[in-house]
Amino acid sequence: MQGYLDPEYFLTHKLTDKSDVYSLGIVFLELLTGMQPISHGKNIVREVNMAYQSGIMFSIIDNRMGAYPSECAERFVGLALNCCHDKQDKRPSMQDVVRELETILKMMPETDAISTESTSTYSGKSAPSSSFYSSRDLYGSSRLLGSDLSSGAVPTITPR
Repeated sequence: MQGYLDPEYFLTHKLTDKSDVYSLGIVFLELLTGMQPISHGKNIVREVNMAYQSGIMFSIIDNRMGAYPSECAERFVGLALNCCHDKQDKRPSMQDVVRELETILKMMPETDAISTESTSTYSGKSAPSSSFYSSRDLYGSSRLLGSDLSSGAVPTITPR
């Protein structure tokens, strides 16, 4: 659990919804970089924040991410860092996180599959078993009936 807990938890010993947002932000940073939250004295939030502020963010993105539009990556890194803000009141709500993920998803090019094979190019064919994700509606599970996280967006499903 080291590295996933909200820094304010250590002061208050209380977990909140914003504590969950912090932990999700750490998971996002792990996905983006392939780094562990804390490793060899380095903190993932600090490392990504320094790279982001220095304009070298793309140098720390894991090459296994495959092909992606740079503006989507920038927004995703920004979202992850906002989720990991030291102060709880500066973090987005989980509903705001879902909305931003939906916005980022809409920015992605229309495609049936994105492959993580060594060439990592967009493909209109069905995804192989090593696919990074295989649906334009990547975050569809957040739209579960009755979920208070739903942004109200109606998912579109296209046949393969």
